[in-house]
Amino acid sequence: GHVATIIRFGTMAQSAPSSLPWFTELTDLINENMGSKVVFATDEWFAAAENLIKNTEPIFITDKFTTYGKWMDGWESRRKRTAGHDWCIIELGLPGEILGVKVDTLFFTGNQAPRFSLQACEMPQSKAGIVERLKQERRGYGIGTCASKNTLSTAEQLGSDKWTTLVEFTPLRPGYEGKSMHFFQIPDSFLNKKWTHVRVNSFPDGGIARMRLFGTVKKDISRRAKVMDLAAAENGGVAVACSNAHYGKAANLIALGRATNMGEGWETARKPNRPAVLTKGSNGLIDFKNASDFCVLKLCCAGNIGEIEIDTNHFKGNFPESCIVEGCYLKEKMTYQQETALFLDSKRSDSSMKWVPVLERTKLTPHAQVRFSVKKELGPITHVRITIYPDGGVSRLRVFGVPVTAKSSL
Repeated sequence: GHVATIIRFGTMAQSAPSSLPWFTELTDLINENMGSKVVFATDEWFAAAENLIKNTEPIFITDKFTTYGKWMDGWESRRKRTAGHDWCIIELGLPGEILGVKVDTLFFTGNQAPRFSLQACEMPQSKAGIVERLKQERRGYGIGTCASKNTLSTAEQLGSDKWTTLVEFTPLRPGYEGKSMHFFQIPDSFLNKKWTHVRVNSFPDGGIARMRLFGTVKKDISRRAKVMDLAAAENGGVAVACSNAHYGKAANLIALGRATNMGEGWETARKPNRPAVLTKGSNGLIDFKNASDFCVLKLCCAGNIGEIEIDTNHFKGNFPESCIVEGCYLKEKMTYQQETALFLDSKRSDSSMKWVPVLERTKLTPHAQVRFSVKKELGPITHVRITIYPDGGVSRLRVFGVPVTAKSSL
């Protein structure tokens, strides 16, 4: 039988993080893995709006068609023949501050939305019922559909056309490889604002493959006295610096739940300067000389650490031989970019702040989830640094502790 051609581009993380905007290292707030949901879409004739928030990169299957036309991996409305333009509303799984946007039109080469804009709001409690009704009405929606007059009328009650504009009316390029990605830095005037819902406007119609909203989760944890994962993205933790992320970004370390595959962890390239022949040191661990990689995570708030968990899930032939975890307390208020610059320069961060050992150098094992107790009282910690020897992949790093704002202790 005939075999369909499946085309994939850009499924691997960039080897040079500097080739992408700085904000792409932050948490993707709109990702389906964060619990985000499509609330409403005017039209989804060719492809459903849920594709916008898929965790995977877009693919193209040359000879795949549906009853409604060419199958596409994105959100694509029909060619509009009525007044207005297409738009959809997406609820963020966790409310957050948006610092950057990525819009990808990959494979939409003659059918991309020619222009788009992005609006956002913090949904008032008074309109929560309308959102729930729209989510209920969406059940069973998908390709070959458009919003009914009643559903459109319900959606218009949210007044989304008046929401704050984060990205102005902007042209989009056709989705050819190497030209399909569009990046937008959000203006400083919107920093520290919390958003719960966004409206994606397509002018007037067409397709968008994926959307990513990079930022940090904003959660009130000031009154929490219980043990929590201080590093988790869902609590407001963020990856601020890493030496290498060739096969998987550092932000994956603090993602929700356990990874479904190796690509959902942090993985570095093989270290070129690792010794040609490996030998054991006096401590029983391999002496890799200076071959190592590191990642620095900013905790959601200063906390007292009681336990850490290192998960090498799916890393079976490429897990690190061992690792060290350290912590520090950063007093200064810095922007994300300032922190990245500080922690990427190990000499500067080592000399300007005191790193305390959270976990001494410890041998790691493949495809294993292991917890370690932190015996010493370290004092409040704002950042942790994991150093792996010599390279490899770690799926998740959990940092369990109590916020120092709380009166309880571990």
